[in-house]
Amino acid sequence: MKKNVFLFFLALFGILLTGCQNNESGFPSSDNPTVVVSTKEIYGAPSRKFEIKAALADDLGLKSIQIQIPELSLDKTISFSTNPLLESYDLSYFFEVPANRGTSEAFKIKLIITDVSGNVVNEEINLRLDGEFAAPSISMITPKEGTVILLSTSNDMPVNFVVNDDSGIDYIQIKCEELGIDETVQLDGAPHSYTFNKTYKLPVTAANYVLTITAKDKFTIPNTGSININIVATNEYPAIYLCDQPKGTNLTTDAVGVPMYFHEKTGQDFEFKYYADKDNKEIYFLGQESDFAPHCFGLNASGELVDDVASTAIILPTKGYYKIKVNPNTLKYTAEKYTPSSKVWADVANGLWHDDAAQRKPFVSVCGGGIQGATWDTWDAWTQKGLHLANNASNPYQLVGEYTLTGTMEATFTGQWWDPSWRLIKNGIATMSPGENGNAKYPAAPGVYKVVLDTELERVFITKK
Repeated sequence: MKKNVFLFFLALFGILLTGCQNNESGFPSSDNPTVVVSTKEIYGAPSRKFEIKAALADDLGLKSIQIQIPELSLDKTISFSTNPLLESYDLSYFFEVPANRGTSEAFKIKLIITDVSGNVVNEEINLRLDGEFAAPSISMITPKEGTVILLSTSNDMPVNFVVNDDSGIDYIQIKCEELGIDETVQLDGAPHSYTFNKTYKLPVTAANYVLTITAKDKFTIPNTGSININIVATNEYPAIYLCDQPKGTNLTTDAVGVPMYFHEKTGQDFEFKYYADKDNKEIYFLGQESDFAPHCFGLNASGELVDDVASTAIILPTKGYYKIKVNPNTLKYTAEKYTPSSKVWADVANGLWHDDAAQRKPFVSVCGGGIQGATWDTWDAWTQKGLHLANNASNPYQLVGEYTLTGTMEATFTGQWWDPSWRLIKNGIATMSPGENGNAKYPAAPGVYKVVLDTELERVFITKK
């Protein structure tokens, strides 16, 4: 009898002990957690981040998820609160592949999901480092941004561009809603390069259009590239630009002033003031701002003005200031040298800040955005000596310096309390205040730029060094 009692209590103790062991978490038994990954194969690359995405769920509550890639020294545990219990979680975890890994390598991403009842589920995702993430490159031949199509000459709009992609091109698309253009070219064999060349007809009425070019590649996770091209279809030129750069120069590299916007316009008579910084200065007139084509006005073999990309430069024989007039319709131009009579801002490099105007010496610095060291406070413009402009030794009407641009910029060139000051508005125009309001914003690649403020021309030239 005693033996049976002893065996009964021993069995009861064993049952109680087993029960305690099965419920160490303090939570009742539950079903296994579930995991649904967004993809079973992730593409990465050395020095590039990739994202691990998954939807986790449990009928009672999640405890943790562990993310492991032993070869890349990744062992991350994310623990979840149990008060309250978390029944679902959307995982989004970013990890950067070390720079020293090779593009031919592949790994397993291990996900270990544990719920509050102690149930564990494992999931694996393939990681490949041969990913291709660059969007197809679209190089416009024609039209370029801001192209002017002169309807009085022709209403043809040639569209010519080249698309390149490392993984192969799936399709290209040309769209312009206003012109009813919506054309898709599906490419067989995923070529790495494709040239599109087609001419569309424009209505004979003047208007502005936006042409959108889109290209998609054939990578497993497709990349898409797209650009918008603004086109002006007109019966006369809205603007003419003076360009003193050699043919073939990229006219979109500089921030402001290249090519130079006209000064006055009466009908199709355009007038410029211009400073030739050396003898035999070569210039052209352009019908668009961003390129030498399609309208480039220079000289033919007979010395006559022509609208021809193959034309030769107009020569300004001696250094100095010129008044230049050009009519793109009659193809006539004149260039006359003149002596400026505007105020010379001399010795600005030795400026002096002083509350008493009588003791103040003018300086010229800059206030604005997108310029390293600059703010909209004229005191900062004074204290940041690297922003101060100095006189050009060879031209008293020019103030020069160097700025580091950090991105899209806007500026007012200023002295103490905005006296003197020149506000940089649209088209590189720098009006002396009080002048036209509204600082313009100019996109610019970060870098060091040469700055020229020509107080006679009321123009600013900010060019990549």
